[in-house]
Amino acid sequence: MIEVSKILVCVDLTPVSLKALEWAKDLANRYDSELVIYHEMEDVYTMLKMSSSFGIPSSPNLKEDTEKRVKDKIKPLIKDFERECRFLIEAKGKTIDRLPEVVAEEKPDITVITHDYERDIPKLDSQIMVIK
Repeated sequence: MIEVSKILVCVDLTPVSLKALEWAKDLANRYDSELVIYHEMEDVYTMLKMSSSFGIPSSPNLKEDTEKRVKDKIKPLIKDFERECRFLIEAKGKTIDRLPEVVAEEKPDITVITHDYERDIPKLDSQIMVIK
């Protein structure tokens, strides 16, 4: 039997990415794997970058508040998940740019992505499941 100890799923809160989360949960349950839910806060990254570039102050809790809102949207979707689950929510750039770096850092056995990131499969050092 194939050993799968970690599954990473890229969730951007679109309907298809929530479908990807369901697939990732199912796989993690089947293989008794850790589930890592990755979400890049692109809008927060952009706002923080622009505010520093133009000297305009941003909300002091922008990153933390947005991260909490993201978790609050995802938590009900994983309430039935009984395995180890970890959130990786960050504001470090665009998902399309960060995804290969996150996969390289996390080293998942399987990465579940939506068709939006399909063109980046050659950059991802992982087995890939694409959800459409």
